[in-house]
Amino acid sequence: MATVNQADLQAFLEAAGRSLTDAQGSLGSGVQLASDMVMSEAQLEVKAAVTTSATGKVTLQPISAADLAVGKINAEALSTVRVNFVATASESLKPAASPPKRKPDDVIQAVRDRVDVQRLVPILGELTIEPTYIPASQRWLITARDAKGRIVRETIEPDEIQGGPR
Repeated sequence: MATVNQADLQAFLEAAGRSLTDAQGSLGSGVQLASDMVMSEAQLEVKAAVTTSATGKVTLQPISAADLAVGKINAEALSTVRVNFVATASESLKPAASPPKRKPDDVIQAVRDRVDVQRLVPILGELTIEPTYIPASQRWLITARDAKGRIVRETIEPDEIQGGPR
């Protein structure tokens, strides 16, 4: 087998990511395209010998097609490393997260007033209601737990004033 430098897996992935970012940046040059959205997805596949260094880091030793062709490498002993890169919108393109319109205590009370939750209290005892605001979708994730900590209800509610018990 030809002598090929081994690469720390994490360093390899970081270098591949930087390379993809550089390529992405140059795709839109000259044509006034927003380069952070030109390429939405890319896949990198590498055939390599995977080993662990003395320090416990996973390392890769890339294998060329020539090494396989001349029979220096047993193809069954190789690993295939596939990395999928997916573009995400830059922070400047994401909408600003808005603060909740409702207070957590109001959300808790609205859940306690629900008919289905009220029916559970005599059976399971007092419930702990945990509201979590999700700014990206302007909704609340509400989890109701019994005295043993088991989830007995979980619901997503919009961040708007609701009328009357359900």
